[in-house]
Amino acid sequence: MKYQFAKDLNLSAFSLGTVQLGMNYGISNNSGKPSRESAFAILDRAMDAGVNSLDTANDYGDAEVIIGEWLKTRTDKSIPLITTKIGHLDHSSLDGLRKSVHRQVEGCKQRLGLKQIPILMLHDFTDYDCDRENIQIVFNELKESGDILYSAISAYSRHDYSVLADSGVDAVQIPLNIFDWSQIDSGGIQKISDKGIMIFVRSAFLQGLIFKQPEDLDPRMIFCKPALTRFHAFCNEFQLSPAVLAMSFLMSLKGITCMVLGCEKEEQVDINADLINQTIQLDTAQMSRIHEAFYNVDPRVLNPGTWFNATK
Repeated sequence: MKYQFAKDLNLSAFSLGTVQLGMNYGISNNSGKPSRESAFAILDRAMDAGVNSLDTANDYGDAEVIIGEWLKTRTDKSIPLITTKIGHLDHSSLDGLRKSVHRQVEGCKQRLGLKQIPILMLHDFTDYDCDRENIQIVFNELKESGDILYSAISAYSRHDYSVLADSGVDAVQIPLNIFDWSQIDSGGIQKISDKGIMIFVRSAFLQGLIFKQPEDLDPRMIFCKPALTRFHAFCNEFQLSPAVLAMSFLMSLKGITCMVLGCEKEEQVDINADLINQTIQLDTAQMSRIHEAFYNVDPRVLNPGTWFNATK
C-alpha cells in the first residue's frame, strides 16, 4: 500500500468508502447491501491490505452502526482513521447551530462507539458557506472539548475553493478525475494544498465512465466519445489500465492525500489495493499532454446527471 504523510498522519492512498455497507447504493451495485458478516469481512480485508482510513456518514443507512460493531472486534488490533459526515444543520442562531451539531456528533459517537471522532466533515458545502463564522466557532469548540480531532468540509467542483482554503478546516473531500481540470486550472486545488489542508478525492472513475469502450456508449452519451477515445489512447500509449491511469493522474497532483473508493465485496478491496500499488508518477510531459487533451472537455461528460438526457 502507498501512503501519504499529512497532518502528522501517515494515510493510505486508498480510503475505504462505506456507503455501500449501510445501504443499497450506486447504479452499478448489482449485489445490494452486504450482510453484517460480509461487511465485517470487507472491513477486515481493507485493514489487512494496509488501508487505514474509512469514510462514512450519519445518513449512509446503518453504516456507522456496522462500523461501530466491527470496531468492537478489533481488540488489540489497529483501527483506522474514521471520517464521518453530518448535515442539515440549524443556522437560525449560533446556539441553534451548536445544538444541532452537538446532537449529531453525539449520535455519531454513539453509533461508532468512539469517544472522539477523528475527522468530522460537513456533508454539504452550503452548510459552511451560509454560516462561516459560526461554523468555525463550533468546530473549534469541538476540538477544544476533545469531541473531534480534525474538521472537514465536503464540496463539489462548482463551489468556491478559495472559501475552502480560507475555512481553517483540516481536510476537504472533493470530486476529481482525469477529465475535470476546472479547479486545477483555476488554482483552487493549489490554494487548498498551500494551506496544508488534506484533500480526499472521490469519483476518481467518474461513475465508471473510464471503463466504457467508446464504441459501446449509450447513444445518448455520444458526446462522451471524443474524451473517452483520447483517454483510452493514453492508456495504450502509457501501457496502463484505465483504473491505474485514472489513479496515477490523481496521485501525480500536488496535495492529493488519498482516494475514497467504495467496495461491495472483499475481492474488490484486493483489486483496488492492487491498483493503487500499480500507480506511477506521471511526468511533466505526460501531465501536460493530458491537460491539452481534456482541459476543455464537454461539460456534460463531467455531469452524470446529463448522460441520459441528451439526444446528440
